[in-house]
Amino acid sequence: MIATASPPRVELRGATKRFGTGSERITVLDAIDLQIADGEVVCVVGPSGSGKTTILNLIAGFLQPDDGAVLVDGTPVAGPGPDRGVVFQQYAVFPWLTVAKNIEFGLTLRRGRAPAERRRDVVDHYLKLMDLEDFRDAYPKTLSGGMRQRVAIARAYAVQPEILLMDEPFGALDAQTRDGMAEQLLSVMAAEGKTVLFITHSVEEAIFLADRVVVLTPRPTTIRDVVPIPLGAPRDARTKTTPEFVALRRQIEELLRY
Repeated sequence: MIATASPPRVELRGATKRFGTGSERITVLDAIDLQIADGEVVCVVGPSGSGKTTILNLIAGFLQPDDGAVLVDGTPVAGPGPDRGVVFQQYAVFPWLTVAKNIEFGLTLRRGRAPAERRRDVVDHYLKLMDLEDFRDAYPKTLSGGMRQRVAIARAYAVQPEILLMDEPFGALDAQTRDGMAEQLLSVMAAEGKTVLFITHSVEEAIFLADRVVVLTPRPTTIRDVVPIPLGAPRDARTKTTPEFVALRRQIEELLRY
């Protein structure tokens, strides 16, 4: 799944970000260097306030670095673009649209507008992939939190971005639903083959989903370590009980205690 021989799809070169003014100005990210390969899934963990979401926002183009550079396919990121899809922690679905219309939404915009037949095929594909076929005509208010987040993920995939940026998409879900969503997302990522940056507070979730886990320090944030996850596929609930998984969890938790 990792294309190590090709140039990085995403690269942060000495990326530094500060917030505030004057004596209250603080450095959140301090010269972050990170490369993400094409088709790779990278999860980022770190203490609260360490800048996990700031890294995502820099790659998304919502923020610009104060120093250093953020590049996608070798080109500096100047702002948001259709090559990057974002899934937020909140259920960012349109309450006035059905499940199908939510998934279709990005394909109706002028920049990414697709013919009607193509839109139907894409919607059908993601309804099936996300187990939402029975809810095609349902409105978000009738869905559980997990189902609404599945709609948001399907909508992000539907416009075919090269890179998916996920900011704690399961953070608001209960533990059982969260575990089920992680298993489903793992299947979707394997089927779609996109480059994914996934922000999470859960070490277990990071190990379960990732090819590599990036461990951040407290602020001013640098990268403490990048841990390869050599678990292979397929992964399921039993993976979390293996000695290899337990050892990786212990290693990353120890890094976070520094």
